[in-house]
Amino acid sequence: MSVLDPVLAEFRGDVRAWFADNAPSPKEDPRAPGIDSAEHLDRQRSWLTILNRRGFGAPHVPVEWGGGGLDMAHQIVLFEEWARADAPTLDAFLISLRHLPETLLEAGTVEQRERFIRQAISGTVWCQGFSEPGAGSDLSSLRTKAVPDGDGWVVTGQKIWSSNAVFADHCLLLARTDPDSVRGEGIGYFIMDMKAPGVDVRPIGQITGHSEFCEIFIDEVRIPGDCVIGDPSDGWRIAQTTLQAERGPFGVELIERVVFNLEQALSSTCSHEEARSRELTRMLARAYAVRALALETYSSMMDDETSGGAASTLKVAYTELLQDATSLLMLQRGTTALIDPSVEHFQGWVSGHSSIDWLGSWGLTISGGSNEIQRTIIAQRVLGLPRGVRR
Repeated sequence: MSVLDPVLAEFRGDVRAWFADNAPSPKEDPRAPGIDSAEHLDRQRSWLTILNRRGFGAPHVPVEWGGGGLDMAHQIVLFEEWARADAPTLDAFLISLRHLPETLLEAGTVEQRERFIRQAISGTVWCQGFSEPGAGSDLSSLRTKAVPDGDGWVVTGQKIWSSNAVFADHCLLLARTDPDSVRGEGIGYFIMDMKAPGVDVRPIGQITGHSEFCEIFIDEVRIPGDCVIGDPSDGWRIAQTTLQAERGPFGVELIERVVFNLEQALSSTCSHEEARSRELTRMLARAYAVRALALETYSSMMDDETSGGAASTLKVAYTELLQDATSLLMLQRGTTALIDPSVEHFQGWVSGHSSIDWLGSWGLTISGGSNEIQRTIIAQRVLGLPRGVRR
């Protein structure tokens, strides 16, 4: 991928102009202060509808399944310009737009793809039922069980940290199909109807003041046989495909938002604020380095050369960059950074509120595989270090 590619340069100009003409007005922006979660979701869905008219809502999904069909180079340009336009993200549809299509295109039947992909990327909310109270970073130790029942399955268990589950219509669910299996063996991958009898969703209050994380209690919920993805014992392998969806070029958007906002902050610094300018310059240089790492990683992905270790390195780099960059701006803004988000007058990078972005940044080093786990992967796959010996 070359920034001098004339085709990409023309595409970049088109995308930049499109966002200038179509990004939501302040009155329609999902990040507007004072709106509740339901209104936030409705505004994101309206924005998704507009994006889908150009294939930008799900640019990675093939055209035949309703997406934009863009290759990775064009996706990177799209996400860069999306961030530079300060247009809203689509966090409420994370699972719908990324995880669900990736999983079904890899392991689903044609019927499952026809039934679910188009409606998911058109605005149906999906959630993910992977983590459990006793199985987070060590996901393969999950205990939710699925028991055969005629041509279907009956599932019982508990899931946690399921984003937007309170609004979801469907859930990508892992459950143990073989009670005698251990670790990643004997696990099935299911599509669960969130409105089915026996599903109880309980939102979890977070430090940001929001409650998009949820617990899901599953009490003998019946799942039809046609809602099993792949072989009922092959769910652990299929789940790796789902997790790979988090390693696509979507991270470019977040990194570019950090770069853009640091540049804006630096340009507004007065000449006499030498210490402030120096701190921002150092952080901006680091952000440029992380952006370069991202472009190198995604370029290697296009050539099928990138290992999981490289993706883990990038995940650690950009999540910790976001933590440190938001912390720096919180410190520099002083007490004004603690204003109630409902009346805050300055925009944040993702949520629209600087303080919420700072608080929310700490969860990013846990979600998608904790950074501690990522460092283990880096040690083994990048540095070639031996596994630790348990005493």
